[in-house]
Amino acid sequence: LLSRLAREEVTVALSGDGADEIFGGYETYIAQEKAKTWTRIPSVAGRGFAEYIIERLRPSPTKKGFVNKAKRFVEGLRHDEALKHTRWRLFMDEATREALFTPAAHEQLERPVGQHVLDLFSKARLRSEVDCGLYVDLKSYLPDNCLVKVDRMSMASSLEVRVPFLDHELVELAFQMPSRLKVNGWETKVLLKQLAATQVPRECVYRPKEGFSIPIKNWLRKEYRELTEELLSPVRLRQEGIFQSEVIQKMKSEHLEGKVNHSHVLWSLLVFQDWRRRWKV
Repeated sequence: LLSRLAREEVTVALSGDGADEIFGGYETYIAQEKAKTWTRIPSVAGRGFAEYIIERLRPSPTKKGFVNKAKRFVEGLRHDEALKHTRWRLFMDEATREALFTPAAHEQLERPVGQHVLDLFSKARLRSEVDCGLYVDLKSYLPDNCLVKVDRMSMASSLEVRVPFLDHELVELAFQMPSRLKVNGWETKVLLKQLAATQVPRECVYRPKEGFSIPIKNWLRKEYRELTEELLSPVRLRQEGIFQSEVIQKMKSEHLEGKVNHSHVLWSLLVFQDWRRRWKV
């Protein structure tokens, strides 16, 4: 929709893609810093109890908010510490994956969750912690998510989108800069924001980060509920033999009742099931 709207006025557009990956703009870096402080609190002093309470809070229907952020933070802590800031991008752990697939399907899974990220971290081990994270983002999240999304949607509207932040000389310069000029404590994109504030109003620069996410958690309960019931019906799942229908039924029930936000897993299942239906796989 954004590309279509832009194409009404221009044929070429500039995108800010890449700035978060070379200058450290994601909140996952802040979560990683918070985790260092959080894990130093003795469990007997209340950390374990706090996590227990947070896990049992009902997610808020809003996009973010304190409750949703707190729940997401605790969920990320469950993942392997070696994944560092990328823990807060995962919505599937090994235990959930094992429960989700039938034994026969699970046997065919060759790589652990997040292994590609661990492989990239091993290649970036000589850099600072922040730059290691930026290297991983530059090699995974950027090309596999951000760029492919923008490229396909813009080309679908005959709009050419260029990414000046990914000029190779700027990328090389960014990785030569001290980490504190990118992520410093709870500050992100430190230097880039300082420079931007000299060109545009500060309120445009120093404001809460907003991604391009959509309210899929709410849509699954309303607009997409019928599709969800159709594609993830117990009969269909049992016939296909890939997923455990009882596990998915439980996830659906918890999500529809507002107890747990399973939207990322359920949406992935929906997309996979629709792909199978369309191509008769």
